[in-house]
Amino acid sequence: MKSIVVTSGKGGVGKTTVTACLGKALAALGFRVVLLDADFGLNNLDVVLGLENRVVYDIADVIDNRCRVRQALVEAVRNGLYLLPSAHGYLGEKVTAQNLKLILKSLAVTFDYALVDCPAGIETGFKRAVTACERAIVVTTPHISAIRDASKVVTLLGSYRITPTVVVNRVRGDLLADGRIPTADEISAILKAEVDGVIPETDEVYGANVSQKKPFELLARRIVYGVGETLDPAAKYRGIRGFFKRKMRGNA
Repeated sequence: MKSIVVTSGKGGVGKTTVTACLGKALAALGFRVVLLDADFGLNNLDVVLGLENRVVYDIADVIDNRCRVRQALVEAVRNGLYLLPSAHGYLGEKVTAQNLKLILKSLAVTFDYALVDCPAGIETGFKRAVTACERAIVVTTPHISAIRDASKVVTLLGSYRITPTVVVNRVRGDLLADGRIPTADEISAILKAEVDGVIPETDEVYGANVSQKKPFELLARRIVYGVGETLDPAAKYRGIRGFFKRKMRGNA
């Protein structure tokens, strides 16, 4: 099983949504995927997946030996995607990297991928999750403050001998076409890390239609196979028609 921590330099960049949607995309490719919510302060992966009313046991119950790992899993997508929920009000200090490693080891016999959603920033929760995982995805937005914080995370991951991949989230295609936000290549150069996913900004819930699923399908393929294209959110804003689309959006 490949264990991947999903992290970010700052909160609010869509890390949890990326975790959920990437999990669904990996499951759609036929892989068995488990999502582990290791954010004990702002845990809402169950809410993003629409599973909050189905949670019976959580990771705290597993760590405190009130249930087995399998009993705490909640099925999100039939025969493909499961969630190990975080614990509301649970003290994160009681959770160690060794706890997470043991949990991931027990899940390895059943699943192909484990995505661990950890707290934003570089404090204890980040270090705990990174220590337990083999790979890392750093989520950022194309804004200078988010990129700057992501750079700190990428640098710190190097000390764990992890070369992360980057997902640029909430990219406005019109601003990208106008050159008002950095491109994926420019962000990659700044962070000195490969960008494997570019996710366009949307007002709707990701995964609600085919066009929204596509960027995560592309990301999943790059995560699994190491090759493939990334989405270009600016494509429809180029050319004459694109020029008028940019003007209309700018006046909206």
